[in-house]
Amino acid sequence: MKTFMNTARFNLFVLITLLCTAETFAQLKVDGDFRLRWYSDVFTDAMDNRGKENYMRLFGRLHTTVRASDIINFNAELLTVTDNPNSPTRNISGTGSMHYAISQIFAELNTPEFLLFDATRLRVGRQQFQIGNGLTFGESHYYLDKFDGARLDLAYDIYSLTAFGAITGQNVSSSGLYPDPGSDQIYVIKADAEYFNQDLMAYYILDKPRGDFNDSYTLGGGLASNYFSGRLEYFGEFAYQKFHTAEGTAEKSGIGYMAGAAYRFSWGPFKSIKVESKFAAYQGDDKSTTEIEQFSPRYPSFFWGERTGYVNGEVGGDQPHANRNLEGCKIWYSRLYFIPYMLPKVRVQFQYTNVNEYINNDGYNTMDDEWAIKVYYNFTSSTQMQFRYGRVVPKDKDFDVNNGGSISSTEDRVGLNRYMLDFQISF
Repeated sequence: MKTFMNTARFNLFVLITLLCTAETFAQLKVDGDFRLRWYSDVFTDAMDNRGKENYMRLFGRLHTTVRASDIINFNAELLTVTDNPNSPTRNISGTGSMHYAISQIFAELNTPEFLLFDATRLRVGRQQFQIGNGLTFGESHYYLDKFDGARLDLAYDIYSLTAFGAITGQNVSSSGLYPDPGSDQIYVIKADAEYFNQDLMAYYILDKPRGDFNDSYTLGGGLASNYFSGRLEYFGEFAYQKFHTAEGTAEKSGIGYMAGAAYRFSWGPFKSIKVESKFAAYQGDDKSTTEIEQFSPRYPSFFWGERTGYVNGEVGGDQPHANRNLEGCKIWYSRLYFIPYMLPKVRVQFQYTNVNEYINNDGYNTMDDEWAIKVYYNFTSSTQMQFRYGRVVPKDKDFDVNNGGSISSTEDRVGLNRYMLDFQISF
């Protein structure tokens, strides 16, 4: 704990030093945001007989970009995190001690017309890297101590190629001063092209956690596009994952896919109306076969809906990972929002999330459904307030995922009425 506290203070000191010495740099850009949320959760028929819980959450982010020369930038980003020195995680929770943690810190080199390429970019350090909509590799804000490595981007005409490699975990000595044998690594190759207003991508991921039979590779691809000045949007993604298994044991592999479409238009008293629907699936094991069907990448990340449409390999959610939800999952999310002409700063949104198991081996569905109403008000282009009401409906009966006798509002199956008031500002 003491080491973590000292590290957090040092991180904050570094940022303040950068801000106070801005004049020494050719160019310094600072941006960020702040968010405050008040919640009132009313549980119904929970196993531990809990009733109502009121709490607040805080989240802050500061990002700096220093222009060191015409082709070299330095980037650093700090996020507030909860008091968990073993696994610092981006979280809006601020109910206990709060610290800053480094989510990104990397040097970036950009050069045009390098060799045969129109543009070349190299990033070295701790960084984020997302593929598509997060089906297999998503937003890494939730993995603050991951992805220390390098990324190379090459662009030529309508084509681009990205190579990414990172250490995602490392055994260290008790003192933390030198490594012990064993590390987790990930390598990605991604190709993109644009044809007839279609953004096409294909990728390969090699995930190498420590251990003899944990490796897997994933082949994926997808497309995304928009038409009619951005009013019609759609996307689709598909991936196949193959696991390394010991000789003589069952083969293990699976598929995942995701698709969505949205259309925005104006009508009558409404300045803007948008209808959107998305679907995602992670294959689970079919007990009637000798093979193990499972699609379970370690670093997916997307957040549809209030809680049940949340997929994340480390933090939680309805995604098969670490021997949880082995029957897989299917998530369907739909929303409708409108902005009135007479109240152009107001947006009203209705949404519904349906979650089911990919294959139901035991006749028991442990997933939740939910629906919600949101009202947004924009004071300015950078300041917004939101009110939200959501209702979580557990399928079948209340279910304790961890068999601990108590309920977790984020992982277990509980009936919940949630009221939330949110204020956020960006700069």
